[in-house]
Amino acid sequence: MSRGTSTTDVWDAFFSDFYLRAYASEERDAAAEAQALAAARLSGCPEGGELLDVPCGFGRHCVPLARAGYRVTGVDRSGALLDEARRRAAGERWPKFSQADYRELPFGDASFDAALNLFTSLGYLGDEEDAKVLAEIRRVLRPGGKLVLETMHRDHMVRTWSDNGWRLMGEGRVLLEQRTFDPAEGVAQTTQTLVEPDGTRESRTWSARVYAATELVALARAAGFAEVKCWGGFEYEPLSVGTRLMLVARS
Repeated sequence: MSRGTSTTDVWDAFFSDFYLRAYASEERDAAAEAQALAAARLSGCPEGGELLDVPCGFGRHCVPLARAGYRVTGVDRSGALLDEARRRAAGERWPKFSQADYRELPFGDASFDAALNLFTSLGYLGDEEDAKVLAEIRRVLRPGGKLVLETMHRDHMVRTWSDNGWRLMGEGRVLLEQRTFDPAEGVAQTTQTLVEPDGTRESRTWSARVYAATELVALARAAGFAEVKCWGGFEYEPLSVGTRLMLVARS
């Protein structure tokens, strides 16, 4: 069931030039690189191993992972984001990129040593479709390979909730947010308005599923993962209402 999450048309409009202008500031690249390397370590991917970054967005994680020696493949549905990822990769042999919906990955079974799903990149399509995503990732992992999924979880979001907020996004842009949350359905609706330095505004509204840790563990197990553990950080910190969620699932 979708539980009121947005359609693919809404997400395609969001993960576009709008998303790039909002999030592609290089001011946050150093933190993203550190998180990506920590996630790869948590996944147990061997040095020089085959690593899947899905979805990879504009390459903030997969490009530094490739520079660190991993043979990274980045997958994303958005052509606009992949174009920026290729620009950042600057023609290097790795990472490779593939444009695809992550419910139907264009790879054979057991193609990767590990997989990463970072920066709250699940919950867009509802429980059933998200389960398909996890099952596809498990399919392309080699036996014993791990998925590291880093996301917001419901208890943390409730603790830190505010109806409105704003952030400076680099190059003089401001991102305004108006939010509502249905705790029974576990669905958050967000309207983001990007204010350019010249004062022009553009808005996108979307709804996403925010899972409790127990719900996400159940989804991963239903997708066929043999072992699922949750942490509150990349260094095995305990999960709590004050942390984000690191789910580590072994195929």
